[in-house]
Amino acid sequence: MNHPAPIPTPSVCESVPPARTSARLWIGILAVAMSGLALWMLIDLKQYPCEHSFHHQIDSPALAIELASTREEAATVLRPTCTSQANPASAPAAAHSSLLRNTIQDCFFIPLYTLFIWSSGSLFAVQKDRPWTTSRRILTGATIATAVSDYVENVGIFRLLCFGPSDTLARWTCWPSRIKWIMFALSLLVTAVILLRSQNKMYSIATRRLFAIAYLVIGILLVVGIWRPVLIGLGTITFAVIVLLQIAALLGPYVGRLFPPDHPKYEDDFCERKEKEKVDLAVHE
Repeated sequence: MNHPAPIPTPSVCESVPPARTSARLWIGILAVAMSGLALWMLIDLKQYPCEHSFHHQIDSPALAIELASTREEAATVLRPTCTSQANPASAPAAAHSSLLRNTIQDCFFIPLYTLFIWSSGSLFAVQKDRPWTTSRRILTGATIATAVSDYVENVGIFRLLCFGPSDTLARWTCWPSRIKWIMFALSLLVTAVILLRSQNKMYSIATRRLFAIAYLVIGILLVVGIWRPVLIGLGTITFAVIVLLQIAALLGPYVGRLFPPDHPKYEDDFCERKEKEKVDLAVHE
């Protein structure tokens, strides 16, 4: 009598195969490009001279010139007073050059970070293979408003660099900047809601919730930072860390192909063999 072949028991250690899609790869590459340009901007901004003694305890000269609302606040960034530099007279020219390069770089950085936020949010704005029209529309509007206000802010910085500090130019720069941070915060908050409600199995539930909590915290920091600008710096640093984690999560399945894992194998008779080894050992002793 022929007995049917035993059905192999699946291993509980086997992981779910990762979903490799063109959208996932594209967003991962976009995050890498955005991070690379941000790192270049950060390193290049180190060329700014003098001590960072800006208004509202802001440490970054780029953020300080963005949120300067008066002539005096803008002048502390554009015409810094150096106490430790050998040639203090060259400080304004060095500061002007550093801020000019940073603003030009930012014009290329704007489409990268706004497109990353929109793409990553839209990727998870689905439920039972149907897109969320309302959430995607709000996210699209918020990211477009972020990009437009950021470019208007850059125009104001260019005018400050060209004509010098004044109350009028400072106001025409700081208000678009505040709108930019509010719209950026809104896009992150919408993304957080999308991640909490999403049924996209590209990430595990725990991963989606962790990213959602992080975006929620960053969004709150950016909104409160309108009144306490030092919190905006903390929010941008946190966002940079989350982007690096997103790169690992998005591109991990593709990089993992180069390092195939060694999966453990399930043994049906493991316990029986262990008992037999104990008996054999006891007999020999």
